[in-house]
Amino acid sequence: MGRMKVEIKKIENVTSRQVTFSKRRNGLIKKAYELSVLCDVDLALILFSPSGRLSFFSGRKRVEEVLARFVNLPEHERGPYVDIVALISIGFVTSFVYLLFFYLMRTLVFL
Repeated sequence: MGRMKVEIKKIENVTSRQVTFSKRRNGLIKKAYELSVLCDVDLALILFSPSGRLSFFSGRKRVEEVLARFVNLPEHERGPYVDIVALISIGFVTSFVYLLFFYLMRTLVFL
């Protein structure tokens, strides 16, 4: 028997939503890892859980390096959906790097 097709809509039950997020996050990170190894690509995956907890993955390069590479692309190569000037003006890139640094430091302290 095959798997059932899941209707794509918000899961209303908070516990079920968190469990689904956790399982799918792990699957997504696994696929990102496989893609980075098999195809030798630089990638960064940044996720925030429904509760606001940060999860991230990067392949061969650090997340900051991949983000910097993206930010430095000419606008026509980045695509129409990201306004880097707006992100920088609100401090997104700097804030993200600091947030990531403090998250990593906190995680290392409790290992």
